Amino acid sequence: MASLLDIIMAMFIGSVLLLSVFNANFLIYQHSTVLNGDVLVQELLISNAQIVEGEFRNMGVGVAEDQATILQALDTAITFLSDIDRNGTPDTIRYWAGNPSALSQTQNSMDRFLHRKVNNGSVQSVGIVTQFLLRYFSQNQLDTLIAPVTGTDLKMIKIVEITLEVQNPYALYRDPRDIKMGEREALYSSSYWRQTRLASQNFNR
Repeated sequence: MASLLDIIMAMFIGSVLLLSVFNANFLIYQHSTVLNGDVLVQELLISNAQIVEGEFRNMGVGVAEDQATILQALDTAITFLSDIDRNGTPDTIRYWAGNPSALSQTQNSMDRFLHRKVNNGSVQSVGIVTQFLLRYFSQNQLDTLIAPVTGTDLKMIKIVEITLEVQNPYALYRDPRDIKMGEREALYSSSYWRQTRLASQNFNR
């Protein structure tokens, strides 16, 4: 009788240890996946931000002081002037976020193309983002101009705040047990980039 109890106890302890090992392996795998996902997202964000930051930094270059630098000011789209080829004539540059439903190459349902167009050229896809948000200010970040900014108010824009979010195009892991009402069914690494830029109208730059 005693030996049977010993066997049962040994089996119970062995099962507990085995479950602990499985759980530890899962946690290690989960942590490694999240870490690799974070690295990938950082690389994608830097790639997108470098392009956007470069052109937004030169917003208004070559534009006359009496002319509005920004021609369209929406919360997910902007059109502005900048003499990017330095030929003395301001170019019209437009950035806007596409529709998530138009992108089916990734698992992430929030992924969308960030589009760019110069003058009447073809539409270019700068990269894939989950958010491209813009805010406009007249003097400082306390004087918010509500988008869409139209008409003569466009000349009042002095500062543009750009927010980019990039998420991993592939889910880190899925666990149906974690799904709750209104929540996404998978976990994705994400990274934000936010910057403010002057809507410069200095035609001497």
